[in-house]
Amino acid sequence: LLVGAPLGKNLQPGTNHSGALYRCPVTTNYNDCEQVVTDGKRTVDSKNLMPPGDDEIKDGQWLGVTVRSMGPGKKVMVCAHRYMRKGFDYQWGQGLCYTLSQFLDYDETWEPCKGRPTNRAHEQYGYCQAGTSGLLLDDTAVIGTPGPYTWRGTVFVISVSENFLNRDKTIYHGPLLEHESPVDKYSYLGMSVTAGQFFGNKSAYAAGAPRANGTGQVVIFTKKRPTENPMDVQLILSGEQFASSFGYELTNADINGDGFPDLIVGAPFFFSREEGGAVYIYTNNKNHCLDCKKPLRLTGKPESRFGFAITNLGDLNSDGYEDIAVGAPYEGNGAVYVYLGSAQGLIPEPSQILYAEDLRTNGIPITTFGYSLSGGLDLDQNGYPDLMIGAYDVDAVVLLRARPIINIVTSVEPSANLQNIDPSRIGCAKNPYANHTCFSFAACVTMKLTTNLTLNYSIEAETFQSGRKFSRVWFGGHDGDKKQPHIVRKRIEMKFDPLRRRGDVKRCETEMVYIKENQRDIQSPIKFQLKYELVQKEPPRLVPGQPLPDIDNYPVLNQQEAAKTFQATFQNDCADEICISQLYLETYLLLPSGRRPNTWELIMGEQEAVRLNVTAHNNGESAYDAWLFVSHPASLNYTAHKTDSKHMSCTPHNKTLIKCNIGNPFKQGAPANIQLRFDPKGLADTESQLEFVVFANSTSKELDPQAPSTLHTSVIRRAEISVTGSVDPDHVYYGGVVRGESAMEHLDDIGERVMHTYHIFNQGPWKVGSLEVHIEWPFQVANNKPQGKWLLYLEDRPTVEGQGGGECFIAHGHVNPLNLTRRPGVEELPLESLRLPSRPLAATLEPPEPTWESDHPQTRRRRRDVEMVVRAESYVDKDGNKHELVNMNCLLGTAKCLKFYCVVFNLRRNHEATVRIRARLWNSTLVEDYPNVYSVNIKSRAKMHLPPGLMILQNPDDDEAQVETVAYRDPLDQQEPEPVPIWIIIVAVVAGLLLLILITLVLWRLGFFKRRRPDPTLSGNLEKHRDENGDYSS
Repeated sequence: LLVGAPLGKNLQPGTNHSGALYRCPVTTNYNDCEQVVTDGKRTVDSKNLMPPGDDEIKDGQWLGVTVRSMGPGKKVMVCAHRYMRKGFDYQWGQGLCYTLSQFLDYDETWEPCKGRPTNRAHEQYGYCQAGTSGLLLDDTAVIGTPGPYTWRGTVFVISVSENFLNRDKTIYHGPLLEHESPVDKYSYLGMSVTAGQFFGNKSAYAAGAPRANGTGQVVIFTKKRPTENPMDVQLILSGEQFASSFGYELTNADINGDGFPDLIVGAPFFFSREEGGAVYIYTNNKNHCLDCKKPLRLTGKPESRFGFAITNLGDLNSDGYEDIAVGAPYEGNGAVYVYLGSAQGLIPEPSQILYAEDLRTNGIPITTFGYSLSGGLDLDQNGYPDLMIGAYDVDAVVLLRARPIINIVTSVEPSANLQNIDPSRIGCAKNPYANHTCFSFAACVTMKLTTNLTLNYSIEAETFQSGRKFSRVWFGGHDGDKKQPHIVRKRIEMKFDPLRRRGDVKRCETEMVYIKENQRDIQSPIKFQLKYELVQKEPPRLVPGQPLPDIDNYPVLNQQEAAKTFQATFQNDCADEICISQLYLETYLLLPSGRRPNTWELIMGEQEAVRLNVTAHNNGESAYDAWLFVSHPASLNYTAHKTDSKHMSCTPHNKTLIKCNIGNPFKQGAPANIQLRFDPKGLADTESQLEFVVFANSTSKELDPQAPSTLHTSVIRRAEISVTGSVDPDHVYYGGVVRGESAMEHLDDIGERVMHTYHIFNQGPWKVGSLEVHIEWPFQVANNKPQGKWLLYLEDRPTVEGQGGGECFIAHGHVNPLNLTRRPGVEELPLESLRLPSRPLAATLEPPEPTWESDHPQTRRRRRDVEMVVRAESYVDKDGNKHELVNMNCLLGTAKCLKFYCVVFNLRRNHEATVRIRARLWNSTLVEDYPNVYSVNIKSRAKMHLPPGLMILQNPDDDEAQVETVAYRDPLDQQEPEPVPIWIIIVAVVAGLLLLILITLVLWRLGFFKRRRPDPTLSGNLEKHRDENGDYSS
């Protein structure tokens, strides 16, 4: 066994982890491998190993990544693709390979890139990485070199013949220049290689380029003429999936035994939801055409890297067809799939799956089992090729030896008993009085014996097939068997008779098969799996140091005959075993048509049910076990069906699928009509579209399968919602003295009670799951200050009354912010009981949408400066009297309004919900600011909003309403004095004049009017002084 160890320590002095090659004898010991001398010899005859030269870098060269043998008695090649040459100003990773003699002695060194141009570094031959892959074939070495010309890559074909003088000295390669290369940069052409006579007697060389074209490609070259380069490109194969690394691994094998090599390509990074990794089988033919038909694709488990390694096993079972093995190193701890060839090509089902977990390795853990593979050589010389499997993650290899194969021939007799079984006929030839349809057959095995053998015999009906859990038949000696087993297991003895010349021994087992009652599938064949296994001791567990057990003592049966599948067919009225039908469906909904073709409209509340009409036709042969399937939304409840035949019925398969039996068989020219009924009441409010998918199938083969019919229905919800309002009482009075906030102790200190009620009515036809009523409430008088005077003071949280209930959402600070209480001992009657005759309310308006405020009013306010007061408006009534009134509402900006909303739930058709808002009129505000007006009109406003997700159509004209409280001045505060009679006025005037005359006469009599007045002149003043003081002298 030759094993490469790319990170091993080489025997060459002066190296560290440069890689090594080991030779391991075929023994039971685990650690008896010896390193082969590869590096350090300057000549063939050198006895001493020399360290690397000054121009070499051996550390990290990964010697052993590629190990190939030409066969027994011939050369071996081992490569180090990361080997580097260095100089003063360069380091070139060009790679190299060694060939060794059949005795594993050093033979030659091969550096196909040495001496080639490196002026442009990686854009030429600076990083060839020669030896990434390799092959030895007929004295020829094929060396994969993915690095040249910016990792375009190529292959080198070199003669390694012992006859140095006569061998071809030319190193052939594929085209590399920009306009010549078959691949683009970074394609890694040469990542894998194989060779064979794909196009006749001339050798061809295939190289994988896993990054070419995004998907990966394989390029096949042939030589033009001796000494001429580059080689010709004969064929390019491309992968089918981006980034699948098609071409990562290659091999060839004559899978169908026609003498022409077939190409096997690995794509380990292929992926899908249920697959991981792929292998493609390109079958050759006599015209030497590999791509004339679509390749067979094998796939592995997700993330398994199935196809990472592939090898030709040789003819594993001696049937004349070469077989292959495929590695999946990341499926669990690793797995290897074995596929057998046949005259029809590769059998897509693996004959064996080898799992790392099943190996008996005496406790040595094995992971990444299948990372590398090598097969086709018979190491123990028992006539059967063996398989060596690498597990790099644990530095181990596993040798699996092939066991000898005993050929057998199996058959089922008579074949007529397995054909045209009539399911309507009770009994059979072997048991005519049976209560079930039955038939019988004999399972036979023929072997050429040299000794007595014991076989385990089993036969299983139907459940061996993937996804099949139940069988339509059971085995038994009579039809009254209560267990009704669908599997038979027996042990049979094959006796060797030395008197027989040919030594052939035949043994048959007769089986009775009964068909279970009420089987609908009476067309699909009943499949059986027949198995024979050799009863013998298992090979002993290997003990290190003990001799290898003789594998010839543990033969196995030829699995192609030991496991056989056969079938029994039913009688039908068709030309072939499987009828060819042609089902056609006509579908429509019994609803109003939509705006687009093939669409319908469901108007909720008007249509009580959704009815789907389906007519099935069969224009071909009889359709057995024919079913109609209807997929519907889960929110639609299936309630009933109506058919024109007693034999048709419908049942729910699950919440979204209805299945209807339309015939078994459903014959040509006999249409079947079914009408399904669904209840739409369970539809969610957010559903606007319904989709029905209708299709039919049967166990017959469809000539021209009809695509599923899809029916689209728009869900239309119409609900006419109106909002109206009322007030209790319809008018109130204000008057008395002005009282401040601090003087308020109880709610009735504020003023009269007021209740605004909004009525939300649904005229239908559909219900409304939820709606919002947005309310603007005039709680303060508008002014030029942040806070206004109280107007309508909320004493309780607004409430919603209705069948579906509801809730109002308002900040806590807006409801009774002063925390006033009800006066003890005073019980106020509900306002509803004091309701006065109502009068017409304000008409519906269409104001602009208000801006909602989030500030909460403060419970205590500072003393204000002079505030703005809402001015009164004058009007003249019908009697010609002039009045002044004040309008306070949010739209006019004459009131400060708080905004809140109420949610009404489940408002059904012809039902009403009411929103009640209870408040107190702030008496002092009106007494102080409006003592002389005729009335103060205070309006609240409500507008209904439907959530957009409900998608309800309705008229928005009546979605808004206003409620007005009219406050009048208290009549007791407005009483005017009675007018004074005219005669009193005249008497008063006369009396006043007489009194004035009397006073004047009195004053005259007293001399009041005769007083001496002073002389305003200077002489007068002097005269006055003299008279008062005596004579004047100077």
